[in-house]
Amino acid sequence: MRDRAEAEGLAHQIRTLASSMGAVTLPALFVPTPLEPDMSLALGLFERALLPVLLDEAGAPLGAPRWGLWEPGQALVTLGRPPAQPSGEVLGAESLKEADLIVIPGLAASADGTRLGQGGGWYDRALTHRSPGTPVVAVIFDDEVLEAEIIPAEPHDVPVDGIVTPTRTIAVNLR
Repeated sequence: MRDRAEAEGLAHQIRTLASSMGAVTLPALFVPTPLEPDMSLALGLFERALLPVLLDEAGAPLGAPRWGLWEPGQALVTLGRPPAQPSGEVLGAESLKEADLIVIPGLAASADGTRLGQGGGWYDRALTHRSPGTPVVAVIFDDEVLEAEIIPAEPHDVPVDGIVTPTRTIAVNLR
């Protein structure tokens, strides 16, 4: 996380994007690690959201993507290592079908929709469960936006439809 102004800018960009889509009722968002853009204000924009659940109650990695339904005021817990995740019921990967906007982290993204993640493929596996046409946007810092074709894409990589930074939204394939 860098500073409050970036968190405010990010919340503004996500609010504007969600408004342009009509009524976003269940976004899939994320709780950042300390090195990712601050999503704290963006989380508060929605009455509820799906958040990734990466670890079981003992702090061991889950084998497949899982989600938790989060509502403002609900506790987020850190089980051994960041990021925090919602307390409460763990939902299966298929629950992502209910999301009407999917916001994911990245280390970088390019204007052609290629996203560089942390290399584990969690989001690529999770995104196979989304409803067709549900937009996926990568949240990164401004200096992590790269030119098209800079990031190599593997066959399993799922492209993003847009890129959101604290100062701008870049439409790659947003309708």
